[in-house]
Amino acid sequence: MHPVSISLQHFTANPTHKFSSSRSTHVRHSCDFVKLTTVKRNRGHQAMNSRPDSPSRSETTGGQDYTVGENDGVIIVDHGSRRQESNLMLNDFVTMFRARTGYRIVEPAHMELAEPTIKEAFGKCVQQGASRVIVSPYFLSPGRHWNQDIPSLAAEASKEHSNVPYIVTAPLGLHELMVDVMNDRIKYCLRHVGGDANECTVCAGTGKCRLYS
Repeated sequence: MHPVSISLQHFTANPTHKFSSSRSTHVRHSCDFVKLTTVKRNRGHQAMNSRPDSPSRSETTGGQDYTVGENDGVIIVDHGSRRQESNLMLNDFVTMFRARTGYRIVEPAHMELAEPTIKEAFGKCVQQGASRVIVSPYFLSPGRHWNQDIPSLAAEASKEHSNVPYIVTAPLGLHELMVDVMNDRIKYCLRHVGGDANECTVCAGTGKCRLYS
């Protein structure tokens, strides 16, 4: 899905990451990024295409305030699984995300295979007073699900709420904080196989976090 600057049309944008005080990243892909201006009453979204001109450019919002507002609804959407434990993990992440950010309206959604769906989550956001919905994919890479499936499902969900604009943000992608996340996971698993830590919540009960030979 390509960014557009037409008022109240959906488009993709890079999300504002709030994992820690470090907010810089290296960009190694050629996607077009979109910066959203502050949304005012009776105004639609304005978008300005901004292509990173070097690998060292930071994916941050810069000096202007691009905060999620009181009446913004955030939908965090993953793929969905037939394994209920995986679906419940998204609920745990949404709880963490809501507590960490302080955002008032945050709902989980699964792209397929499980509920709540994107359509259901969209409706819940509107019921709670959302006047704008931000669909944020809990995906690593910008594949077909991000490029086609999630935008299509979001567009379908918005038909019942035509007065509520929405955006679909970029997936997690090449953010340098992902290096810290992966390194932390690696170190913890090594601690576990070394007998110095219990299984993490991801591996708990599976017996998969062990050395094979």
